[in-house]
Amino acid sequence: MAARMRETLTEVLGKARGEAMYSLAWLDERVRFHLDPSRTAEVFLVETEGQVVGHTIVREESRDGEPYGLFSTMFVLPEHRRREVARALVVRGEEWMRGHGLLRAATNTSSSNEKLIRLFEGQGYAIVLRVEHMVHLSRAL
Repeated sequence: MAARMRETLTEVLGKARGEAMYSLAWLDERVRFHLDPSRTAEVFLVETEGQVVGHTIVREESRDGEPYGLFSTMFVLPEHRRREVARALVVRGEEWMRGHGLLRAATNTSSSNEKLIRLFEGQGYAIVLRVEHMVHLSRAL
């Protein structure tokens, strides 16, 4: 997953900036952070013909004392995009969030990550916060 997080960074920010932003070791540690057993989190995979073609990590977060579900990372192999894989991951992640009693879902991404922004906006999310080069998209479940 850390390698795929790096792929996302290089795709969105460009090779030089994406690779310079975080080391692979830091990204690996970030995956472990997302999946810390003290957190309520889950990994969902989409597999086709024995190959994992997409994944998302969802977890419970809190802002101003209000819990919500967070899509903390999402990736689909380029050759499997536009085949409903990402949408299926969003739907499954939201099901998990509802099952945990969460009333809101969100994700954070670079303001230049137009593909992910379009994906989430197409699922009813709206940009509710912009900070520097990042956006926070959210919707009620």
